[in-house]
Amino acid sequence: MLVGATGTTIVGVLALVIGGLLLSGASAGALVRRSGHAVRRAHTRARRALPLEDLEPAPVIPLRAHEPPVDVVHDFPDVIGDTQPPPLLIEPPSTEDPDQTSLFDVGTIETHEEYQLPDRGILRRSSAANEVSGDIAERTAAALVQTLKHFGIDATIVGQISGPRVTRYELQLAPGTKVSKVAALKDDLSYALATTEIRILAPIPGKQAVGVEIPNLSPNLVTLGDIFDDLPATASPLAVWLGKDISGTAVWADLARMPHLLIAGTTGSGKSGCINTMLTSVLLRSTPDEVRMILIDPKRIELGFYETIPHLLTPVVSSPKQASAALTNVVAEMERRYEKLSVLRARNLAEANRTLRQRGEQSLPYLLVVIDELADLMMTSPQTVEDAVIRLAQKSRAVGIHLVLATQRPSVDVITGMIKANVPSRIAFAVSSQTDSRVILDTAGAESLLGQGDMLFKPLGTSRLQRVQGAYVSEEEIALVVSQCGNQREQELDESLLELPEPLAEDVDAEDGEFDPDEDPLLEKAIDIVVQTQTASVSLLQRRLRVGYTRAGRLIDMLERRGIISGYEGSKPRRVLVPEGEHVAL
Repeated sequence: MLVGATGTTIVGVLALVIGGLLLSGASAGALVRRSGHAVRRAHTRARRALPLEDLEPAPVIPLRAHEPPVDVVHDFPDVIGDTQPPPLLIEPPSTEDPDQTSLFDVGTIETHEEYQLPDRGILRRSSAANEVSGDIAERTAAALVQTLKHFGIDATIVGQISGPRVTRYELQLAPGTKVSKVAALKDDLSYALATTEIRILAPIPGKQAVGVEIPNLSPNLVTLGDIFDDLPATASPLAVWLGKDISGTAVWADLARMPHLLIAGTTGSGKSGCINTMLTSVLLRSTPDEVRMILIDPKRIELGFYETIPHLLTPVVSSPKQASAALTNVVAEMERRYEKLSVLRARNLAEANRTLRQRGEQSLPYLLVVIDELADLMMTSPQTVEDAVIRLAQKSRAVGIHLVLATQRPSVDVITGMIKANVPSRIAFAVSSQTDSRVILDTAGAESLLGQGDMLFKPLGTSRLQRVQGAYVSEEEIALVVSQCGNQREQELDESLLELPEPLAEDVDAEDGEFDPDEDPLLEKAIDIVVQTQTASVSLLQRRLRVGYTRAGRLIDMLERRGIISGYEGSKPRRVLVPEGEHVAL
């Protein structure tokens, strides 16, 4: 009565279950687990009995078109490839006439007969070298050690290197001996060995030894024919031979990598001979399509040999006024080349030329500017010359313009601090004082050179000096090389580069901002130039009339309106519609 009928039933069932568990000894948890397994097995059998079409397929989430699967294997390229990809051929849209803007652009590629390099067989070789005899070398070494011993320095000869002009004796000092003590005995060693200039390297860079360089009694002549040979494929058209080092190994340098070179030395030291060797090397290796030159020779006698070569861009310059104008125009050419590299998306001249060749256009040559006597130009036009040289030295490397500056007066008013800072490669010939040596090389040593081609070469990126005996090339050899070059191709000179460009302030539109679009005082001259040359471009009128770009462009528009030249035809040059020799009345 207390729990009712339902409660009595529940209590009875529980008592029955508990009694069964107690009698059988089974676990309640085990019974629950077994019943669960039985239920799952029954459910699985029921699903397998259903037909396949009754089952719903699992939803598939499609990937986006621009997303690869997460397990895809990506083949990423190396960060630094084995080969350099070609520059992008990007041509920005232009609404202006793409007329020539460079000294070397001619609108279309001019076809020349194949240029043959001069025969290197015309170079003469020197006679057999005079080797230093063993007896003389032993006596010199013994005298050197004995002299040092007299001054309280114990040393041992550990090496000997014989070159064309000097022999280097390498000494190893006793422990505790100061290297500076040997350097202080230069005059005493010269007296004991009865010789002239002695150069002491205390110590030899990269060696645990002190070097004493003593002139040979019988020096050997080094000619360009002795050292001229094929250069590595990586060498540019401006690679040149210099001479032989102290071990007799041929030395060459690449002017394109220097990127500019300063040469200094007294009269008769071999400075002009070094320039002749470099220019002859360029003529023997490079065509006028690869290298163009501007030679500035205020002395009027050194570079006159080369006045007929087709590599020249202007006649050999001798007037300081013309030299200043030429340097100013080269600066303008540098800026034009930078604009062209920007359009081509190239970082240097090699990349730009590769792109131009892919387009079928004419490539840009290297431009080598040689100044044989910088001191004379610095005396006549110091500000103009220094500004132009500094601007070229700072920026012109990437566009293929390189300078070779030579002077026989290495003073601070000629080789200024800004010029030294931007011309890292140096060649020093014999100078009169240690002060001059420091102006050129920032260190002493050139005052101990022997002259006649004996030089110290300091290339870019190193403070180590390399002693080189410069190669000699005779006037007869130069004449033969120049003759072979000049007989193959006519010169393409531009004498307008020797005149200062007309300031933009003198243009018609710069006077008061108003002008007549169909009248110009130079229109008649422009018509004559276009009809005679059968060529029409803005740069042609710039050079011939010595006007700015804006005025030359207006003249081109006037010629088009008068029916003298064709209209703008994209990348094609404008056609001259008037036959050559016909007079056009305004």
